[in-house]
Amino acid sequence: MSGRDEELHSLYESAISSFKASISVILIGTTFLLPALLFTEIGPLATVENLKSYGIIIPITLLLQVVSLFVGESSRALGMPQHYVPMFVFNNATSLPLLLITALSTTGSLDGLVPINDTLAAVLKRGRVYILINSLVGNLTRFGLGPYLMKTHRESFWAHPHHDDPDHEPALLISGSSIRLPETESDAGISGDPTKREKIQQALQKAQTFVVVALNPPLIGGFLAIFFGIIPWFHRQLFNSSGWLTPVADSVANVGNLYTALQMFVLGAHLYSKKGSGSQPLLLVWLFAYRFFIAPAIAIGMIYGIRKTWPNLIDDDPILDFVLMISNAGPPALTLSAIAEMADLSADVEGAISRIITLSYAVTPLIAFPVTAALEVVRHSRDGTL
Repeated sequence: MSGRDEELHSLYESAISSFKASISVILIGTTFLLPALLFTEIGPLATVENLKSYGIIIPITLLLQVVSLFVGESSRALGMPQHYVPMFVFNNATSLPLLLITALSTTGSLDGLVPINDTLAAVLKRGRVYILINSLVGNLTRFGLGPYLMKTHRESFWAHPHHDDPDHEPALLISGSSIRLPETESDAGISGDPTKREKIQQALQKAQTFVVVALNPPLIGGFLAIFFGIIPWFHRQLFNSSGWLTPVADSVANVGNLYTALQMFVLGAHLYSKKGSGSQPLLLVWLFAYRFFIAPAIAIGMIYGIRKTWPNLIDDDPILDFVLMISNAGPPALTLSAIAEMADLSADVEGAISRIITLSYAVTPLIAFPVTAALEVVRHSRDGTL
């Protein structure tokens, strides 16, 4: 073997080993680290009291996601690629809002949302709880439906086995002189309309496929957090500083904290190794316009309308109104890159998703506009000038 051939063989083996290492890191992240992170984030908040007190946040969050899903699916019907749909539905609902309200409290922008006989520290604490409750719903729906929404599902639900076969002729005469005999029950599933039994089997197969896709490790981690959180004894022992099982929760938290840093490396690896196809500028403009302007406008209008029409439906707390107004704003969730891996998409699509997410965070300063609008709407609605 010549020196040139040896060099090429070495590069090939290096590429293969790098690919295997990347796949191993991704599997570790989505199978172990991310479920641990969700367990430690959701568990302390998953109490019966929180679910009762902040229950209104859950249906509002789900309603906003349904609206975004409708917009995404409508755009897909007009020719937009399928993998864009989750980017319309799932935004960064945890780290970015938490950073936002912390920065706003430092600059004094939240002072107008502090009620009489209340303190900025108490308002900020409640705001963080509202954001985390909203992210709880977002995390569960993102990892439950995200892998399914990433994939293309174009086949008909009751598609016949030969529906796309041009050579299959259901007519009585198959050729010039051959006559098709009447079907029996045994061959009814091979040609003709599917029987009731086949329809039931197809429906069960569809349901099984959906359950297998939906019940992924991150979603299981979220459900376990809710299960142990709503049981008082487990909540005290796991998530209180003096509980017997606190060391277990701390260990899980340490494992989960590795995910964020690891995900940044994975995203960078995707940008380097998975070139992907270039995204159309018009699609990016539409996605960013929705995520930074249209989606928050819908949320602001919805919360303002609810507050004016049913004033007692939502707790009378300005910071709650503000959090709900900005809950649907911002770039797509960073974890959509992991969901793309879970959906087993092609390398080109994964690379395209990584690039879109990176570009969305490059234009994240645009969130200043909906944040300012939400602050003004809350202030003026409180003093009766709006």
